[in-house]
Amino acid sequence: MRAHILSIGTELLLGYLTDTNATFLARDLAPRGIELVHVTQVGDDLSRMVKAFEAALADADLVIATGGVGPTDDDLTREAIAKVVGETPEADLRLLAEIEAFFAARGTKMPSRNAKQAWLIQSAEPLPNPVGTAPGWFVRHEGRVIVAMPGVPREMYRMWAEQAVPRLQHLLPQGSVQSVTFRTMGIGESAAEELLRDLVERGDPVVATYAKDDGVHVRVTANGVSAAAALARLKETADDVETRLLRHVYSRDDAPLPRILLSLLRERGLTIGISEQGIAGRFNALLGSEPGAAGVLCGAIAIPATDSGETDVDAGVLAAGATERFGADVGLGLAARLSLEGPGVYRGEIDIALTGVFSRRERIPTRASFEDVQRRAALAAADLLRRAVSEID
Repeated sequence: MRAHILSIGTELLLGYLTDTNATFLARDLAPRGIELVHVTQVGDDLSRMVKAFEAALADADLVIATGGVGPTDDDLTREAIAKVVGETPEADLRLLAEIEAFFAARGTKMPSRNAKQAWLIQSAEPLPNPVGTAPGWFVRHEGRVIVAMPGVPREMYRMWAEQAVPRLQHLLPQGSVQSVTFRTMGIGESAAEELLRDLVERGDPVVATYAKDDGVHVRVTANGVSAAAALARLKETADDVETRLLRHVYSRDDAPLPRILLSLLRERGLTIGISEQGIAGRFNALLGSEPGAAGVLCGAIAIPATDSGETDVDAGVLAAGATERFGADVGLGLAARLSLEGPGVYRGEIDIALTGVFSRRERIPTRASFEDVQRRAALAAADLLRRAVSEID
């Protein structure tokens, strides 16, 4: 089965919104054996939307549209689909009653403009929306399927999983696609790919590297006639990848970096205090983003950078100060020693120190924008902490 995603909304074209819906759907389609052939963004213009739907239907078996199913005049997805399939939308009284009840449960009367969200065409089946007012459409047309859903991510995610996928199940291919993702630190994308070059070039199972804000992700994907067959093919290559990258791998699949760090500290009964200068509190923000951090993270202090970004602070002094100030087992000091090289470009080093139950020190040269220096500094500190804590018996 081939799929084409239509992301609808002028705000996408103007850059006011990032198309996270298409990313979510793309990741979900592959494991179901659905080949995504195209993603198209189109604004709130009826004639352009009609052309986009026509092109998508000519290109794919499944067209997934997100956005444009709200109550306002520029929400035109229903009108576009109706024109493409040659049917006239009419209000469905049951849907209308459900939308009215949605507002009534919140103590308000339904605005008259919301009535268009109860429209249906003959070939459309409504997709319930338990967390919003806009039902989706599941349309069957000339052997093709159109799924139209809200653009609000929390509404779309749930509607796709609970309503659209079950209706598509009997149409999906019988094979299985299985994958695993290794999250790594302390290695760049090009270096990771070099270590995996023969596996990447082999192409089956697919091994691909991706540079992310929390390090380099390596994804392994295998196909099989069944889930068991796909998993068997996946395991051999995945084990090889993990062996080659072992000292850099901090997570397998979805466990995020702060959760991994906090778990390592918690398992060893350690607490941590943080002192940062010129990093805008990036490492504290990283570690503190995970629920339950309070039991491990004793406290943090962030000292702003000067206008030039220059500093002569010593990370070891910061770390010792954090240990004493917060009564922590481990103190982490992090500083950016920078000088302005040119417009928006800073050169220098990232200074990282750990004190307390163990001592570690690293200085990493850097040349980047101030924002990127901060990101790299937080990741480098995370990697040093991970390695130090992991070495404790």
